[in-house]
Amino acid sequence: MNYYYYYYYYYYYYTSFTYFLYGSENWTLTTLQRRRIEAAEMKITIPLAGYTLYDHKTNDYIRRELRITGILDKLDEYRRNWLSHLQRMPQNRISLKSYHYRPQGRRTIGRPKKRWREQL
Repeated sequence: MNYYYYYYYYYYYYTSFTYFLYGSENWTLTTLQRRRIEAAEMKITIPLAGYTLYDHKTNDYIRRELRITGILDKLDEYRRNWLSHLQRMPQNRISLKSYHYRPQGRRTIGRPKKRWREQL
């Protein structure tokens, strides 16, 4: 493996992944927020691959060239891991109780809020 590539991959993985994905297991993301996260990721990876925005390379092409997975794919993987962790928890844990919680009373007017459970 080329050391130049390894250094930049190491930099990419340990800076952007840790910053972007801290606590992401519990996020509820809208489509706009998912697009912004992907845009921020590509803002880091395009110069990492040695391209500019004017080269018009697709995101998938750059990811394949650098051999990295997207942050949103990693985020979905973290969520699935958290769900499997929740299913293994004993019944008295607070996070499991909050996962199964159903609020009482009436909802507010308008479109319902997006829930974490619906994004799996």
